[in-house]
Amino acid sequence: MARALIYLDENLASSIALRYLDYLSSVVELEPFILHVVEPDGKEQAGVGWVRRTWEAGMIESGKATISRLLKTEKVKCSFAGPPKIKIGDRDREVVRELKTTMYDLYIEGYLPTSKSEEFYDLIKSDRYTKSPCSIMCVKNLSLSKTVGVLVGDGVDPEMVASTLKNLLSGSSMDIELIHYSYQESDNLAFLEKEQAGSLLVDAEKIFQDYSLPLLRTHVVAGTPESVGDFLINYAFVACSFLARKSLITEILGLTPVSILLCK
Repeated sequence: MARALIYLDENLASSIALRYLDYLSSVVELEPFILHVVEPDGKEQAGVGWVRRTWEAGMIESGKATISRLLKTEKVKCSFAGPPKIKIGDRDREVVRELKTTMYDLYIEGYLPTSKSEEFYDLIKSDRYTKSPCSIMCVKNLSLSKTVGVLVGDGVDPEMVASTLKNLLSGSSMDIELIHYSYQESDNLAFLEKEQAGSLLVDAEKIFQDYSLPLLRTHVVAGTPESVGDFLINYAFVACSFLARKSLITEILGLTPVSILLCK
């Protein structure tokens, strides 16, 4: 069973992430916890001693009320492993601190997709992504598919992905498909023979075989990041190793409307 931390706030991105977790919990064995960070502005932080403790208690109660309203609105069926964890401070710092002080297998948060891949790249450069000790699920939409896509290409570590999925999908009936990508300047996505993918795909298939992760099928595609991003839409999520550097793969991950699992 994977131990998961979901970050929630009172916004659309969190609503989608919460509903997605509700679905994911029905097909994957998860032990989910909730985290919410109250981020006060500088003017709100005043006083010391009893005054400050009273202020902090009020902020915590405000955070609890925020999460309570969200849970009542969404009416999810999944059970959480404990009460919501409410922190005060900078979101990135508090998320990283929680992930590092408690053993989690997965961090989940919502992200509203845009047509600008630069915004996604800025997200994965944030401290909570780069400093997270565990894999990250970036939820973009509510896909109820039972098939997981694994993106393979230059710079991707397929063993990192296989190791993560072996843990996450243990006992699950979800299928896995490999998608090998190469760039081609064309408005239409081209589907190629497996032999044209070279040793990178052969190595990836062997790694998944070694991890006892059967593949439903393998796709070898060539096109622009936009066309590949559109192709990925029907997966429950697309898994890829965490990439710190900007590349065609990160552009695909930024442009696709499907949820992303960044494996660490």
